[in-house]
Amino acid sequence: MKLRKLGNTINLKGKRVLIRIDANVPVVGGRVQDGPHGRIARCAVDINWLAQRGAKVIIMAHLGRPKGRRVSAYSLKPVAKRLSGLLGSKIKLTRSVVGKDVEKSVAAMQEGDILLLENLRFDSREEENAPSFAEALAKFGDLYVNDAFSVSHRAHASIDAIASNLPSYAGPLLAQEISVLSRLEQKAKHPFVLVLGGLKMSTKLPIIKRFIDQLDTVLIGGALANIFLVAQGLSVGKSIFEEGVLEEAKLLLNTYGEKIILPVDVVCARSLRKDAKKTVCSINQINEKDRIVDIGPQTQKQFHQILQQAKTIVWNGPLGYCEISAFAQGTQQIANVIARQTEHATTIVGGGDTLPVIESFHLADKFTLLSTGGAALLQFLSGEALPGIDALKIS
Repeated sequence: MKLRKLGNTINLKGKRVLIRIDANVPVVGGRVQDGPHGRIARCAVDINWLAQRGAKVIIMAHLGRPKGRRVSAYSLKPVAKRLSGLLGSKIKLTRSVVGKDVEKSVAAMQEGDILLLENLRFDSREEENAPSFAEALAKFGDLYVNDAFSVSHRAHASIDAIASNLPSYAGPLLAQEISVLSRLEQKAKHPFVLVLGGLKMSTKLPIIKRFIDQLDTVLIGGALANIFLVAQGLSVGKSIFEEGVLEEAKLLLNTYGEKIILPVDVVCARSLRKDAKKTVCSINQINEKDRIVDIGPQTQKQFHQILQQAKTIVWNGPLGYCEISAFAQGTQQIANVIARQTEHATTIVGGGDTLPVIESFHLADKFTLLSTGGAALLQFLSGEALPGIDALKIS
């Protein structure tokens, strides 16, 4: 896949560059919860790259779902503070998203200055992909850069429509993600192993279907494994699973059962309290009052042995109830195995729930690609079109 990229040959000195980033991260007590390898931190590198080349950098982002209304809880003030800390200079936040006050702020910018527009979703036209909003944003820039792979599955004005109004390019972060992911279908080395966790079978099913003939093994854990265990006629106690895809799970097991590896043992608890008593059970010994909270030690060992032989690994979704550290041991063990395998294999890790977990294990820089994408990653791997990427393709 060939994209228009923002390379070193383009003269950015004095140019107004509109860059779309993803700053949609949790905010607690007025502080964004974004680690050193989080979405904002990684975009900051590219923002600095633009500023160092003399560009006037105008950042566009959203936070939460204010539904077209100005909601103080969704202001980008915490994002401006985080960017200021990362970039070593105070980043000004505009009061409005578009309008005369923003025009004034942009007109006052000097080479190397950085300005953050207030939450795009304060204007309902953003999510409507309205040409009028795209045109209003485009007035502030000489060129547009999309560096937000994780929201490129959205047909929103700052992702899609705006590309029709300005010379448009893929930012370095987005371009790198697409480059690595695009090689999977054509150049994946074998053994090729897919590791899936999390809850929703419906979002992972298209990936399994797309790659299953190419894959050597699919390792399944987390709540995702529960539906497959139920499909085999086993009890999962009080564990959650997505009931609507039971027949799909049965069909996959009947057709590709030799490739799909499920847990042979699990860690169970009667509650989701961090001090809850844990027991290791084989998959045919789960009590009706049990909740599956992690993969068991024998499963970890089996997954470990398979991953050690792999040359391509794609992992999406935690393998246990990782919100509680006591239930994250299996996920951490497998994360460590995949990280070590990076020396010998292409390792791709992603998913909205996976990134903060990986950061908590201090492994974020140990993979070929730690994708910023959640739904965008799943959609891309499923082979579906992403409006934000399509807008940047070289025809």
